[in-house]
Amino acid sequence: MGLQLKWGIAGVGMISHDFLTALATLPAEQHKVVAIAGKDLERVHRLATLHNVGTAYEGYESLAQDNSIDIVFVSVLNLQHYDITKSMLENGKHVLCEKPMGMTYKQTKSLVDLAREKKLFLLEGMWSRFFPAYDALDKHIAAGGLGDIYHINIQFGVEINDIERNLMKDMGGGAVLDLGVYMLQLIQFVYKEPPTDLMCTGHWTKLGVDESISCALKYKEGRTATLSAHTRATMTNKAEITGTKGTITLDYFWCPTTLHISAANSTEWTLPKGKYKFHFHNSAGLSYQIQECWDCINKGLLESPKMTLDESVLMAKLADTMRAQLGVLEAPL
Repeated sequence: MGLQLKWGIAGVGMISHDFLTALATLPAEQHKVVAIAGKDLERVHRLATLHNVGTAYEGYESLAQDNSIDIVFVSVLNLQHYDITKSMLENGKHVLCEKPMGMTYKQTKSLVDLAREKKLFLLEGMWSRFFPAYDALDKHIAAGGLGDIYHINIQFGVEINDIERNLMKDMGGGAVLDLGVYMLQLIQFVYKEPPTDLMCTGHWTKLGVDESISCALKYKEGRTATLSAHTRATMTNKAEITGTKGTITLDYFWCPTTLHISAANSTEWTLPKGKYKFHFHNSAGLSYQIQECWDCINKGLLESPKMTLDESVLMAKLADTMRAQLGVLEAPL
């Protein structure tokens, strides 16, 4: 049976509600939420009451110092990820942090160094990686099902320009950090090495946030990738992985529940049913990354082999390059 992981939740946004709803579908002997913290105590109480969580904290300091907590899910605004994750690690807590873990390569690298120094489990919440469809895709590629892969093309467009955190520079939103990292992680998942070259262009909003991005990436041995993201229009939201033996199209590539290998070979996975309605598409699949935390910590691992810390650092470096080419990244924080 192993351990019961005692969770603290930092942040009270919609993702925290979805996370708590997904966690409740997992075995209670493995997962228990003991406290929720946020800036607005009334909202913390509301979330804690709905999800039957005993402790509500105003601010994050008390959560960091609560010795009954093993692991903290950090789901505040992007800009605060670094400070709150750092505080939790410094107080001896394992951390699952929503992506992006840091706003820059420098921030991400320092969190990884701190976790390693303190021998604590740290995972960037790249929830896509833990969907069964990704395991099945990996096995199919490894078995030579696509032959030699030469191109990956991904589109990700959702109308989020009216969401305040995406409009405001001081909230850390934008097309690269909100959408681009999902596309990058899939390209890295397939190619398993950094690009040798990358070129990006795109548009800013009036407030200096990237609202769209188009990138071309070059990899060794003739391989390429293109990605485009938009915050003002809905796109096909598909990934196409093309090899010498055909193309696999992945619908909802950041949270896929089906894998169509061919007309005769298609697999579908059923997501768990939550007690409450989810805010985001396929959020029930957050349960996969929650279970990954338990699996790793139960085995004594300090990072997930499916989303390693070195890869989080690489992704942060690539996101920095993309944002610098767009002109939205000033001197790194």
